[in-house]
Amino acid sequence: MTMGMGPVPSKSFDPLRDLPDMKGKVVLVTGSSSGIGFATLQHLVRLGAKVYMTARSEARAKSAIERLEKEGKEPGNGEVLWHELDLVDPRKAKASAEKFMEKEERLDILINNAGLIADRGKEPMNKDGIQDSMAINYLGVYVFTQTLLPLLEKTAESGADVRLINVGSRVHQQVSFLDYSSVEAWNHQFRWSLLPTMARYGYSKLALHIWTNGLARRLTEKNSKVLVLVVHPGAVLSDGALANLRSLPFPGLWTRLMGTMLVPQEMGGYASAFAACAVRADGSFAPTQTDGKSEACFKPSPHITHGAYIVPPNVKVDQAAAALDVERQKALEKCTRGVLEKIELQVPEV
Repeated sequence: MTMGMGPVPSKSFDPLRDLPDMKGKVVLVTGSSSGIGFATLQHLVRLGAKVYMTARSEARAKSAIERLEKEGKEPGNGEVLWHELDLVDPRKAKASAEKFMEKEERLDILINNAGLIADRGKEPMNKDGIQDSMAINYLGVYVFTQTLLPLLEKTAESGADVRLINVGSRVHQQVSFLDYSSVEAWNHQFRWSLLPTMARYGYSKLALHIWTNGLARRLTEKNSKVLVLVVHPGAVLSDGALANLRSLPFPGLWTRLMGTMLVPQEMGGYASAFAACAVRADGSFAPTQTDGKSEACFKPSPHITHGAYIVPPNVKVDQAAAALDVERQKALEKCTRGVLEKIELQVPEV
């Protein structure tokens, strides 16, 4: 599996100038106490949204919120609240979604950003015998999202612009092992790979792409008003990337070197923020007031269409053929349902 730097966010894009006001919107961004998720949350808060920050611990969320306050929430001065979420255990993922629905009567935007990239070669498994990469990057997201779908649907039926955004990855295009029909396949070790950790990451992210496309197809068939998108943020010098670099010999050298190749974390949140806010291609839900903003933020974007894959610099591109394969989507769904049935976890279907 080769990495490459991939598409780069536009330096001319400014979320505050180029995206509509988000006041009145309820948003949930998973994995937003650090990294790309934090940057995404920061953009949306500055646009005025009420945003839930998910993290496993309140202490971690509190520290992140203090950082956000220090760096500033202006001009929108949106609200940030902590919501507990642990994706490694699907039972906890479901319980978290149910608890959220006790807190809020609406959810305008769900951004599934949380993910596990580096397993440090340990190949850990959850208590159900599923590798953490698949448990966190796919199964937990599936359970959390499908449990929240009735709330998303309810919000959309009220006339709101509702969006489900899954943060995928460009590496989904580089996966050669394409079997998702069994847990044994899910736990494939990729020991033949030069970078087994990244191979497992890419495999789990392809699962996310496959499920996203299948979900978009099924929602279309039932005439749902929920818009489904998948995004790739680009190669980002995130909090997590910095932490990994600092664990290496000569960390200063590595940090400076990668700083010339990766984009700043703030730009890593551009694609998700754009997917969350840019006006749909059909012009629906376009704001009528400018509030002093550029007219550009009220023009329909040809890239914001149901099932679109958005990459830097905020453009729609094709996904890998495997991600669009309907039979593979059905195989993944069947296996997923089998796993949930085995652990006696009931999750809404579409």
